[in-house]
Amino acid sequence: METGEGITAYSKENTIQHDTVDAVKSAFIFGGNASGKTNLLRALMLLRIVVLHGTLSEIDPLPIDTYAHGNDNTYFNIRFIKNNKQFTYTIEYNEDFVVEESLVVDGNILFSRDTQHVHMPESIASLESSLRRNQPLLYFAQSNNVLLAKEAYEWFALDILSPSLPTSSMDSRKALRALHDNPQLKDDVLYFLRAADFNIRDIKTELIQIPNEQNIDTSKSMLLVKCEHEGINGETFSIEYEAESIGTRIFLMLALAILQRDNHGKLFLIDEFDRSLHPKLVTILLKIFNEWNTTESQLIATTHDNDILDYALRTDQIWFVDKNYYGISELHSAFDFNELDIREIKKNYQDGVYGGNQIVSDALMKDIIESV
Repeated sequence: METGEGITAYSKENTIQHDTVDAVKSAFIFGGNASGKTNLLRALMLLRIVVLHGTLSEIDPLPIDTYAHGNDNTYFNIRFIKNNKQFTYTIEYNEDFVVEESLVVDGNILFSRDTQHVHMPESIASLESSLRRNQPLLYFAQSNNVLLAKEAYEWFALDILSPSLPTSSMDSRKALRALHDNPQLKDDVLYFLRAADFNIRDIKTELIQIPNEQNIDTSKSMLLVKCEHEGINGETFSIEYEAESIGTRIFLMLALAILQRDNHGKLFLIDEFDRSLHPKLVTILLKIFNEWNTTESQLIATTHDNDILDYALRTDQIWFVDKNYYGISELHSAFDFNELDIREIKKNYQDGVYGGNQIVSDALMKDIIESV
């Protein structure tokens, strides 16, 4: 998420400066239950699936998750930095075909398409007839070794981490491969976890070979990860990574991303931030992202915790989601309300000024219970 124009508070600590765009290092989305907070993160993961997996045939449907099973097209527009280049990717599609799509790199159009025309890089222009109408051009271009398309594809594949979401297991294994390949990094991560009072003595990794169902003569590797804990009388026991608590998984992935010396910025998506982490860990995590973060990583988290508004945050780091009259979730920044004082924002949010708060009628609930 980008910075708001004219805000100077905590510019050094809480923002990422780039040649073409400035972004906040962390952003928090507030809202009541069923307001649609989690759907924002799920939408980003849906876009990721569309980009990474494409389609296998002309009859394969593109993945959609439309509101109330409506017939509207799905539309995404996202801007990100990879290898010091600014990428802007846009796609509009339905289950059957891509309506529009483009990738712009540092202001130059790499490719674009609509239902009538396709503009491809010269290196793959001769392959235009092979592009299916239900195939994302980004997937097609990177599959045919268009370097800038591969860079954009790698951002979706490697730089989006969502350790608190159910779909994150395989992606986490890819990131954790660095622990298997780099013993010094593993030692650094373990030291980091111990400093945060996690009872993890060691992280065991093992690469196993799994037969390829489509080709019995080949196999693919999968990384097994277990965390070794100290139990009673100094005895140790192991827990698989996927069985660890959400808070442990979040902090482990965070440590991995921050401590990799050659690491580029990652996008962390954390759902129910306050549910996943102890308040002291919330404090240190905010310091890590806002004050100590030099990797250009960004955190986007949903939360119910009003106390987060007591931290050193900017108004453009605070967002509210609420459903409108038609039941459609709408997202607004505190910056949109021209608020400058975080303390005033907290009070107004609790009073329901921005929406996104849980409005509970205890009197009505009491009447219903007493009438039963």
